[in-house]
Amino acid sequence: MKWLQEIFAGFGERMRNIAVFFPILELNQKNKYPYPPVPLGVAILLYILEDMLRGEKDCTYEKIAYFLQDLIDNQFKEKITYDLAMEITQYLVREGLMNRGRPHAFTYPDFETEVEKTHRFHLVELEDYQIKDKTVRLKLSTDGLELLFKTKEMYNELQVSIAQLYLRQQIQKGVFDGALRSAEELSLAVRNEKNKIKKLEEKIIRDVLQVAREQELEKQIDRINEQLKREKKVFEELEDLIEYTMQQLNSGDLTEKEEIAINKVMQIKRKLLDVISEHESLFTDKICIQKLMNHTIESMIISAFNTKVNFETEFLRPVVNKNVDIDTLKKVIDPVLPLKRRPFFHPGRVFLEQPLKREVEDTLTEQELWEIEEELIRKEEEKELQQQLERERDIEAHLLLLLKSLVQQEEVKISDLLADLNNSDPAQYQELINKMNFYPFLIHLHQLGKVPLLASWELETYSLDDLPRVLVKIVEDHQDIHELKAFEVIATEEVIHLPNGYVLSDFIVARRDKDGVV
Repeated sequence: MKWLQEIFAGFGERMRNIAVFFPILELNQKNKYPYPPVPLGVAILLYILEDMLRGEKDCTYEKIAYFLQDLIDNQFKEKITYDLAMEITQYLVREGLMNRGRPHAFTYPDFETEVEKTHRFHLVELEDYQIKDKTVRLKLSTDGLELLFKTKEMYNELQVSIAQLYLRQQIQKGVFDGALRSAEELSLAVRNEKNKIKKLEEKIIRDVLQVAREQELEKQIDRINEQLKREKKVFEELEDLIEYTMQQLNSGDLTEKEEIAINKVMQIKRKLLDVISEHESLFTDKICIQKLMNHTIESMIISAFNTKVNFETEFLRPVVNKNVDIDTLKKVIDPVLPLKRRPFFHPGRVFLEQPLKREVEDTLTEQELWEIEEELIRKEEEKELQQQLERERDIEAHLLLLLKSLVQQEEVKISDLLADLNNSDPAQYQELINKMNFYPFLIHLHQLGKVPLLASWELETYSLDDLPRVLVKIVEDHQDIHELKAFEVIATEEVIHLPNGYVLSDFIVARRDKDGVV
């Protein structure tokens, strides 16, 4: 019905706006302290916001605990120990607001699209993590910022505009302390816009097709263009207003009160100039993200048209089945793997060091030369064998980490696996996240789709690749893994932030039977 469509237009956006308040309200359901958890939770969010406004980036669990000590003393006239304050902080922040690092999930039926949807979000994120002293620094996520802005009626695209309005009103009324605060909030609102662009940039890198399908870039660019045009004019008016206010205050002899007011207006002016500079950089960010989108799509198209050959299925298997004669086989292999290395000369070699030929080589017999060459080949083969064994050991460790968890449960997230590994074996966790081969390994499994868990006697042909060969060995050594039949690695929209600074997409490892069903 058309009238129902009109009623439910934008229903999903409304539900997502409501969803961000649920983690705050859920604090009431499991409260175990004699203090109201919801006001304390909001107070902690405001404390983190204050840290961000000041640009200190030094909001730790310890500082929040001291803040709660003072707050409870002032509001409830009770002095609590630092240990109890830290316990309350851990409960409210880590368990409640951060959900142990997992995104909050809010599921709802979207009456506009008639599809059940789940909105996942964070309120508090890690700003930084110092490994030496294990210090965690916190910041508000974009959703956390918007939650606080919404409590002051600062909605989405109008955040900057409404902050400009507040600033104008306070300057006109001569409330310069409030105006300086509004200028700081205006700066934070502009930085929040830049964070939205950065998140879209990460999404383009992660899945450019999804961004193109949802026309997310076009919507963001249209919104930025409209905002830049509207907000730039207001910034110019604010500059004029500050100049006018300065002239009014400077006219005639100055009282002590007027001198204080002039100093505050000067602070507002400097802060406003910083904000205008940040605001103008949004235009550069817009151009950069457009270039990134074009480059990513171009790279994807080029990659799609590249010819890829599966050596095992398209070459080795037909050769073995048809018993191809040696002469034909040589003609096929020779261009790729020639028996004799064809000499070539690169012009750049003239700039390299030129080794002098030893006279002793002239005295070597042909037999001695062959022995030297054979020794070099043997050492090279040993080196390659050692590298292959090390590669297979890494693959086996990665596969066991994923598959052993599936023996106990239907599916598991990589972020949960890493968290469990960090708790059970921190040394192995540090080794895993600092190696550069784990994430490409996950992407390779994701690209393979459903991966069957077969023993050697169940295979139709022998595999030359490391991954299938190691997988067969694991299946034969672990009967419980063999009984899983198959598994699949599925990409999600969530992101894992590792302590070493790396950022990677989260994946779900799920059981599958041989037909692809969970």
